Amino acid sequence: MSHRELLSIGEFSVKTGLSIPALRHYDEVDLLRPARVDPGTGYRRYRLDQAAQATLIRHLRSVDVPIDQIRTLLADQSGQDASAVLHAHRERLLERAHAVQRLAETLGRHYEEGTEMAMTKEDRVVQVTVPARDLDATVRFYTEAFGLEYDQSIASFQFGAWETDSFFLLTLDAAAGKGGGFGPAMFGIYVDDLDAAHAAALAAGAELVQAPFETDYAPRRSVVADPSGNRISLTQR
Repeated sequence: MSHRELLSIGEFSVKTGLSIPALRHYDEVDLLRPARVDPGTGYRRYRLDQAAQATLIRHLRSVDVPIDQIRTLLADQSGQDASAVLHAHRERLLERAHAVQRLAETLGRHYEEGTEMAMTKEDRVVQVTVPARDLDATVRFYTEAFGLEYDQSIASFQFGAWETDSFFLLTLDAAAGKGGGFGPAMFGIYVDDLDAAHAAALAAGAELVQAPFETDYAPRRSVVADPSGNRISLTQR
């Protein structure tokens, strides 16, 4: 099969809706192998008939089916294992929904009965400052792992746009990182594809703290540490 009959990873990404980092990750974990990898450049190329399987993977990951279970589902020819996998995942989702419902009921009681701590709806956190023992390495990490742009004038990465609900500043404090004010911090980031974001963070130089996992009461997540030791909880949106 010639190169002209194959799709580049960028073309395949557009065709299937899977991001390029996700496709690279699915290759690395043996979930979706490219049809050909150029031995000289490492460029991945895919057959057009792989698009259906890739789209199925995207749909399954969108409802948070774990990769190991997707692999089992794709390998099953009879459909019996697939039914069991989907049924088990549905039960987990229902249990998670029940847990969220219980939290909502608790919140409702607090709302009706009142609490000692009340916040107006305009109040929300818009900035977190973390120490940066190695400023250059930490800036490079967030740039490569999350595609953020560092604004040196305010020593911060900006999430979202100003005066929108998504606006947030992640500020790096080099002075604190050199033994001044405070130790490593921990904060969380919502991501669209946990496995791809986790793999991208490790590739950019993060230290593994906890591999992707899930519980009955919270979305699937993982924990990594940036080059300055700050822990980041990556949570499936």
